Amino acid sequence: MTLTYMQDIYQLKKKVKILEEEFVIQDDPVPSVKDQSTVTPNDIEPIHEILKSQVLSLYSQGLTLDQITRQSSLTKEQTISVIEQQRLRVNEHE
Repeated sequence: MTLTYMQDIYQLKKKVKILEEEFVIQDDPVPSVKDQSTVTPNDIEPIHEILKSQVLSLYSQGLTLDQITRQSSLTKEQTISVIEQQRLRVNEHE
């Protein structure tokens, strides 16, 4: 691993931890507030890898969750899910 890569991972972990503390992310990242009648096609369709990369890039730059959702056109829940999935992937590789 390069030093830059390790620094990026460290920064990402730090920001995810802050985000988790702010939003008290539970083990189940699926929001329980929604009922089946409010699920939109956007919630069902998988998120494209380019959007995921954009979200992670914006997040690593220190943008707020609201700023990221506006720029990526994803919902807040989808944005949190992308960040949480990345956090889980990073934890698996350690």
